[in-house]
Amino acid sequence: MIYRNWSLLSSTVVIWGSVGTAALAGIFLFGGKEKFEGYLSREGQRLRQQDRAAMGKN
Repeated sequence: MIYRNWSLLSSTVVIWGSVGTAALAGIFLFGGKEKFEGYLSREGQRLRQQDRAAMGKN
């Protein structure tokens, strides 16, 4: 390995880029996207119910 300042920085960027790419591939290939969208939908519904209750509309 060549010990230069930029090589240490660039190796860190490459490692984190690889981790991010693998995570995105896992989300799209193994159905994580649908689970996440379902979670967001449920969370949004819960927050809307809280807002209605706070405003007294039920």
